[in-house]
Amino acid sequence: MKKTHIISLLLVASLVGTFIATFTSTSRSVGFVEAEKLEGAECKISGVLVREEPVIYDPKIDPTMTVFHMEDAFGIIRQVRLKKAKPTGLENSESIDLYGTMESGEFHATDMLMKCPSKYNENNHVLLSDDVESNS
Repeated sequence: MKKTHIISLLLVASLVGTFIATFTSTSRSVGFVEAEKLEGAECKISGVLVREEPVIYDPKIDPTMTVFHMEDAFGIIRQVRLKKAKPTGLENSESIDLYGTMESGEFHATDMLMKCPSKYNENNHVLLSDDVESNS
């Protein structure tokens, strides 16, 4: 092979590697216990909002801080500090994915994704045929 072919192949390989590294998440999906062991490392934790605990958000004090409690997939509950305004529908969410780091027993989240209940599931609507039969 010619030197230009080898150089071209290496260039293409490095570009593909850079592209993959850029668009691949580097955070690990773990629970709170594992995140505590990796304190300071970026990770992802999935869980649900603990509705018995208050969601604290006061835009007059800090418009970029929301504090709440979350239970991870292993049943462990920790306080979360989300560095964003309180998301709409937080209390109604079915599940939460948090991205951030564990610091001193609290999870400091920089980003959050919520799954909210669908208004199109079987429990939230009645089939038209059921309505027709009940009116007969």
